[in-house]
Amino acid sequence: MSFFKKTNSLVLALSLAIVTILSPTAAAYAEERVEVSKVAKKSQQGELTEEETVTEEDEIQEAELRAAPLIPIVLIIVRAGVMYIKYKNKLEEAYEKVRESYVKKEVEELYSNKIEDRDREWDGDVKSDTTLKVFKLKGYPDGIHLEFGDPDDYGMTHILARHHPEYWTGDYNGYDRDPLSMFNPSTSMRDIEKIIQSVIDYRENSQWMKERLDQGNYKPKGYVGYHDGNLYKLVVSGGSITTLYPYGWNEVEE
Repeated sequence: MSFFKKTNSLVLALSLAIVTILSPTAAAYAEERVEVSKVAKKSQQGELTEEETVTEEDEIQEAELRAAPLIPIVLIIVRAGVMYIKYKNKLEEAYEKVRESYVKKEVEELYSNKIEDRDREWDGDVKSDTTLKVFKLKGYPDGIHLEFGDPDDYGMTHILARHHPEYWTGDYNGYDRDPLSMFNPSTSMRDIEKIIQSVIDYRENSQWMKERLDQGNYKPKGYVGYHDGNLYKLVVSGGSITTLYPYGWNEVEE
């Protein structure tokens, strides 16, 4: 959960707390007015005729009318909290869109020589399934593809948006916890390519990937391997890379 979402939850909690506090206060105020009025009226009751006698129902109605001004205050507080949350949600969505646009632009610029006109949508955006690089996989001629992808789902834009501090979009993957595993800030996209190939080549990873592909198993599967002494986890679905991140803490479930 991002900072904005945490703030939203806090505002909503405060609004509910105020409602919880003021509602009993209003009710207690009404009850108190009834009791006070009863005592006062008893001293006057002897002077009133039967037709003029004030009933308990009358006193309750009078007290409710006196307490009624508190109700609009409670409603105003709740509505203000809801409006604040809606505003923050829109602000957060706008922020994430700007960050995602930045990530896409950076990836597009680096791989401009790999992107052709056919790889673009009608509005000029790069198609998510555009292949940026093919990694060698022993015994599998098609190799493993790194695609342009989508910041929320897979590919190079996803790797950067979720796991690189320079490109991070502020998304916590829907959980109220620390940020997901992050690369060293100095890690470049070319470095990420090297890490991917190292993990593919690590021990039996190539063999396991090939076996799964030959069996037609396209469910996401994680492969762990070292690069320059650091451990990484590569997630592959079919012949396409879903994500890559430093392994060992706050790991993303496959």
